[in-house]
Amino acid sequence: MPDDLFTEAPEEVTRYFDAKGQRPSLDWTDVAPHEHAIAFTVAQSAGFDVLDDIRAAVSDAVTNYTDYGTFVDELEPLLRKKGWWGRKVRADGKEVQLGSLRRLRTIYWANTSTARAAGEWERIQRTKRGIPFLVYELSSAERRRPEHLGWVGVILKVDDSFWLTHYPPNGWLCQCRVRQITRFEAEELGYDPEVPAPEITTRPWTNRKTGETVQVPRGIDPGWQTNPGVDRARNVARLQASRLDGLTELAGRVAVKDMIGSAPFRAVQSNLFKYDRRVPQDPNRSLVAPVGVLDAERTALMRSGTRTVNLSVADAAKQLDRHPDVTLEQYRQVQDIIATGALYEDRTSEFEFIFQKLIDGKPWAAVIHMSRDRRELFLKSYHRIRDAQFGETARQVR
Repeated sequence: MPDDLFTEAPEEVTRYFDAKGQRPSLDWTDVAPHEHAIAFTVAQSAGFDVLDDIRAAVSDAVTNYTDYGTFVDELEPLLRKKGWWGRKVRADGKEVQLGSLRRLRTIYWANTSTARAAGEWERIQRTKRGIPFLVYELSSAERRRPEHLGWVGVILKVDDSFWLTHYPPNGWLCQCRVRQITRFEAEELGYDPEVPAPEITTRPWTNRKTGETVQVPRGIDPGWQTNPGVDRARNVARLQASRLDGLTELAGRVAVKDMIGSAPFRAVQSNLFKYDRRVPQDPNRSLVAPVGVLDAERTALMRSGTRTVNLSVADAAKQLDRHPDVTLEQYRQVQDIIATGALYEDRTSEFEFIFQKLIDGKPWAAVIHMSRDRRELFLKSYHRIRDAQFGETARQVR
């Protein structure tokens, strides 16, 4: 039960659920784990006018701490009236389960739990400088999974990659939790920086709908092997990138300046996702955050199919290795460089471009790579350059 002082959930919690788009689904496996972070879905809801009703009930439960009993009492009669209840035969001849008390319990638990987990993760990220550790604590459930019991007492820094896959909930109806603690308390509880995180072993799991096989950590149910808060950062960044091309040039530039410094951008720029270039199939490789928007003239000169310049997790990791002194505030200058700096095309490739500009009397360069289908632009490198490197080092475009 919530504290009597609070009658509504914190903004971080409600914002996570409210930001979800609706996506009717025939089966929960129709929506990939990462998409669950931004898509509100109910299995077997396709073809029934019930998604708005269920979403509204869940939203009220998230915002106002509505208990499960009240949630069911208000929603069940409406679903029965619309025919979304019991077992029915689909058009393809398959008998499926529509609404039931068990289904409503799953819908209630999954959405309220992930919303709260994502909200807590956002708060943890805000306060991790002063409270830098998380401890995995005992579940309050009567029946506890043996693997989850094995994680009880694990103390690791907030940014340890262990929490990307093992931040609760870690399965259907999992009631495990973590608690954010100070360094002092971590040491009091026995934290040893020399002790590594628990070894993560995986098992293959095949999505029966798509045929795709993914590796799922042992002890975690398929579909729950992601951190809702981190997935939120991933998907917000992806959504922002797709929308920038539809804005006016001025609006796009303003939007980018607002985005730089946001949680999604910081997550990419600081390599929160622990991208490792030594892992060829690292699932985080394609994650991006917008860093600039070209004007129409330069987009045409480069023959680009997009105006949005993105910073990928892979390029951000490389940038951190090679130019760790570039600050978050200096990334805001990328927009100015690509808008007003000199533009050069690399002599060796029609897909590489160099932007140069003096900023506070010092030369800077931003290297932009265009994908071969000309539909994507990436900031490959951004840093101060020597005076001797400034000028026509390649074919000048404008």
